[in-house]
Amino acid sequence: MTPARGTMLKVLAVAAVPAVCCLYLFQNLDARRFTAAFSALPMHAFAAACLLFSTSALLQGLRLYYILEKRCSLSRAVRSCFLCSGVNTLLPARLGDVVKSVYLSVNCAISIPATLCAVFWERLSDLLAVLLLAVGVGVYFDAPELYMPTLALPLALIAGLVLVRRFRQFFHKCVSVLPNAALRTQLDAVILRLAGEQYRPSSLRLSALTLPVWTGFCIFNALFFAYFHNTAPDLFTGLLLTAAGAVGVMLPGTPGGIGTFEASVVAALSLINMDKSEALAFALVLHLVQVIPAVLYAAYAAVRGQWSLSGVRSTLPAAEEADATRCSGNTAAHVP
Repeated sequence: MTPARGTMLKVLAVAAVPAVCCLYLFQNLDARRFTAAFSALPMHAFAAACLLFSTSALLQGLRLYYILEKRCSLSRAVRSCFLCSGVNTLLPARLGDVVKSVYLSVNCAISIPATLCAVFWERLSDLLAVLLLAVGVGVYFDAPELYMPTLALPLALIAGLVLVRRFRQFFHKCVSVLPNAALRTQLDAVILRLAGEQYRPSSLRLSALTLPVWTGFCIFNALFFAYFHNTAPDLFTGLLLTAAGAVGVMLPGTPGGIGTFEASVVAALSLINMDKSEALAFALVLHLVQVIPAVLYAAYAAVRGQWSLSGVRSTLPAAEEADATRCSGNTAAHVP
């Protein structure tokens, strides 16, 4: 198989998921009912919801601030989380996580390996939180499709972490064959950090920092659903929407989970017997509320020159003498 054909097959495989989701969303859709539900939220309420959801970056930034052991300012940590969300919505392959790492490194004088590992711990804790939410809701409704897609990613990350710790020298040898010396230095430092217990955040502390983040998402979704449908807030509905939305974003597809997010939310709301057309209208509005503030900030930051893909490419392979010295000796010294 030629590389071009292999690339085309990968693109088609990824595109198949959102295509199937769109077919599901538009099948038997009542356009009149959808339009009426979609336009039901006043513009001032939409703007207020965007601002309210934006505050979730404060909790995410606080978690990152402590993961990095207060080596960056809280405001930088919050802005990096906001930037990450916006870039992930605009670009594929979770490039926002890489942009976030580089942004913190450049602006806070922290090494790339340190920021990459901090993002790794964030993502692992988030995936485990989503898994717990999805399993709880899926078991309650006897709907394994809510949690089965969430099993792969956290299990893959945990398996990779265990392999790095058990076979650390093997991974160092694999990295040593890379032609770029600066890249070898960076990857060696990442392996050292993931394998060394002294760099591992406390599981209890990480859980305590992650719980408020996802509790905030659940509360927001419950309040927004109640306001949108003029009902009393129901925390269980918030749990359902949070789990479904997170699963939708995790599915392979377009940047920001466009299509997959809506399909997951609509499928989840069908479990509480909500009309499909109204559920799709709500899912679209909810998605817009969650992505518009971050996308606007990411675009603003790009215009201001605070991040760019060319900047990421030039920063990642940059050599850092401190990490090179420590990693070459495979010592347990502190890596900045």
